[in-house]
Amino acid sequence: MIKLIVSDMDGTLLDDEKKIAPGFFELLPKLHERGIRFVVASGRQYPSLRKQFAAHLKDVAIIAENGAFVVWDEKELYARPMGREKMQRCLKVLSRFPSVEPMVCAKYYSYTERPVTYEYLRGEKFRYEMRLTDSLYDLNDQDILRVSVVEHKGGQESMNACYETLYPLLKEDFALAVSGASCMDIGLHGVHKGSAVEALQKMWGISKEETMVFGDQFNDVEMLQRAKYSFAMEGAAEGVKCYANFTAGSNNRAGVVQAIRQVLKMDE
Repeated sequence: MIKLIVSDMDGTLLDDEKKIAPGFFELLPKLHERGIRFVVASGRQYPSLRKQFAAHLKDVAIIAENGAFVVWDEKELYARPMGREKMQRCLKVLSRFPSVEPMVCAKYYSYTERPVTYEYLRGEKFRYEMRLTDSLYDLNDQDILRVSVVEHKGGQESMNACYETLYPLLKEDFALAVSGASCMDIGLHGVHKGSAVEALQKMWGISKEETMVFGDQFNDVEMLQRAKYSFAMEGAAEGVKCYANFTAGSNNRAGVVQAIRQVLKMDE
C-alpha cells in the first residue's frame, strides 16, 4: 500500500515550459483522502516552491535545495547549512573556471553577481527570491545551504565534462550532483534528496515498500533508492534509469500523474 509519493520538479512534475502537469491539482485531494502524503523534492529554493504550491501547503511537504531544507505545513523541519567558510572554499575552486557561473543558495534567498541571472530567475518561470551582490565570496548570510553552478557552454555532455573536472578538486569537502543539462549542485556530503526522504519516512513511519518516487536527473538517484516504486521519467538523463525500478511517461504528457493513477488504480 502506497503511503508516500515524492516527485522531483523540473523534467518530472513540470513540463518543459515549467508548468505543473495537467490533472495534478485535481489528483492531490484524492491522494489526501486515501491518507497518502505528497512531497515535492527539488533543487529549487523554498520560496519558489512555496509560491507554486501556495494553495496546497497543508497537503504538500517541500524538500528544497536538494535536501538541505525541508518544510512541512510552513514549518521548518530541518536545515543543513553549508556555512560561510565552506562556501568560500568552493568559490575559490570555481573561480579558476571562467565557463562556470556560481550562485549561492540560502534558505530564503539565492545570490548572484550577474544582473542577467538575477532578472531571469526572478521571472515567471522560476519566481525566485533573488539578491544581487558585488561579491558572493563576502556574503554573510547565516543560512547558506549550497552552491549552484551553471555551465555556459551548454548541453548535457558539456555539463558532464565539467563534473569530471570539478569532482576531484572538490570531492573531499563536498558532494557534487548534476541536476540538469547545464546545472550542477555542490553541497555537503550526506545531504541530498535521499537523506531528506529518509528523514520524512522515519518521522511518518513509512517504509521503502510504501513509497513511490519520481525523478529524471542524477540529483534524484539517492531518493530513487529510497522507494520500491521508483520511477525514472521517459526523458531521464542517460544513466539515471538504471537506478529506478520503473519508467514513467514524458514530463510533457503528465507522466507522473498517469503513473500514479495507474499504480493506485484510480479512475480518470
